Amino acid sequence: MATPNQEDLQQILNDSDLIYTQAEIAAAVIQMATATDQLLAGTRPIIIAVMNGGMPLTADLIRALKTYSRLDYLQVARYQDKTVGGQLHWHKQPQHALAGETVLLVDDIFDEGETLQELVSYCKAQGAKQIFSAVLLYKHKQQRKHGLMPDVIGLEVADRYVYGYGMDYQGYFRDLADIYALREV
Repeated sequence: MATPNQEDLQQILNDSDLIYTQAEIAAAVIQMATATDQLLAGTRPIIIAVMNGGMPLTADLIRALKTYSRLDYLQVARYQDKTVGGQLHWHKQPQHALAGETVLLVDDIFDEGETLQELVSYCKAQGAKQIFSAVLLYKHKQQRKHGLMPDVIGLEVADRYVYGYGMDYQGYFRDLADIYALREV
């Protein structure tokens, strides 16, 4: 796949639908923080950003939380700058030992559930006492392979390819403050 030039990227953005604005995302993050504080009451969790897409949400969420926590990250990839997910590739594991800890996994989107399922399994194998998850977007799918659901969901989206606010299109657009979807043809 050829690297898109500036004009190609602008055309992709122009031809996409705005799904959520920065203000709508910010309001959702505040609601997520309230729900997460209730979920984590009485704990001092390790909050793990799932990189790269979970970085913006994690940054905004931890500033809105009242729960004292430690921050870590892991880096996995399923899309490898493509629009269809594949096998999960590990790039970095968390630095904190998870044995006996409460863990909150923070990711950008819950699509098919494959990534979250593998990350929960990883945390269990590391001895985590409790494992919770928070995602900004929950994508409505006809069918999922796993019955696993995120504990905290910010917003919902139709089964479309979305990008912005941490999510990418061919490696680009993670920096957008709004969320867009490729226009359906």
